[in-house]
Amino acid sequence: MAQRKITFVVGITLFSMGLPLLIIGSISTGEDNLAMIIPGAILTGIGAFVATAIGMEFGKRATTSEQDPASKNWWED
Repeated sequence: MAQRKITFVVGITLFSMGLPLLIIGSISTGEDNLAMIIPGAILTGIGAFVATAIGMEFGKRATTSEQDPASKNWWED
C-alpha cells in the first residue's frame, strides 16, 4: 500500500515538473523551445500515465474491498 502511494506521488511530481516545461516551451520562440517541449512532453506523459494507472488501482481496490458478497442487496428484501 505504501509503495502505491509513493508511486502516485512520483507520478504527480513528474506531471507537475513537465507541465511548466511544456507550456513555456510552446510559447517561447527560437531554438530553445524544443529543449523545453520534448522533456516537458515526456515528463507530463509519463507522470500522467503513472498517476492515472495508480489512481485507477486505488479506485478498483476501494470498490472491491468494500463489497461483502454475503450481504443482501437493498432490492432483495
